[in-house]
Amino acid sequence: GGSSKISAGEKHSMRMTAVLTARADGTKLPIMFIMKGQPGGRIETNEVPTFPEGHFYAVHEKAWMDARVWKQFLRSVLHDDIEECSVILVDNFEAHVSEESTKIVQEELGSHLCAMPPNATSVCQPLDVGVMAPFKRHLRELWLYEEMIDSDDDDPDSLTAKQKRLAMIKRAIAAWDLVTPEIVRSSFEKALACGPTTGE
Repeated sequence: GGSSKISAGEKHSMRMTAVLTARADGTKLPIMFIMKGQPGGRIETNEVPTFPEGHFYAVHEKAWMDARVWKQFLRSVLHDDIEECSVILVDNFEAHVSEESTKIVQEELGSHLCAMPPNATSVCQPLDVGVMAPFKRHLRELWLYEEMIDSDDDDPDSLTAKQKRLAMIKRAIAAWDLVTPEIVRSSFEKALACGPTTGE
C-alpha cells in the first residue's frame, strides 16, 4: 500500500490521507480515506455516511495513519479482499509491524506480514516505485480541470467545507481509477527486483 496526502489550498482542516492498496496481479483495492476531524464527531457521524460507497473512511485528529486506523484498515480494506494466504508488504512504520498487527494478519487474515528494510521504500515499495507518481499526476490534472470549470462560476470559494471534502474524495477516486493494472504490475516487478525483504 501507499498513502498520499491530499489538501485543498492552505486550509489544514481540509487535509485528508488517501491510503492506496494494490496486488501484484494489478488489482487495485478500495481506497481508505483518513479524514481530519474528531473521531466520533460531526464529520464521522454526519458526513461519512454520505461519502461514495465502495471505499472506506476513518477519522483522525491529524488525518494520519496510527495503530487504531491501521487495525481498521486491516479489518476492512484487506479482510474481504484476501482470498488465500498472501504476503502483505509494508514499510517499517511502527503501527504496521507491531506485534498486534502481525497477530491480526496471521490469525484474522491468514496471511504473512513482511516489512521492508529501513529506508528502502523508494526502491522496494511497489506503489512508491511506479504508482504514486501517475496517481498524483492524474489528481493534479483533474484538479486543474475542475479549476478551469469553476472559473466560470461567480464565486468558487462559496463551497462549504463539507462540499470541498466530498470533491476531494471524488477526485481521488477518479485518479485511482485512471491508474491502469499494467502500471501496478510493472511497479511490483521493478520493486521486487530490488532484492528480498526482511520478514518479521
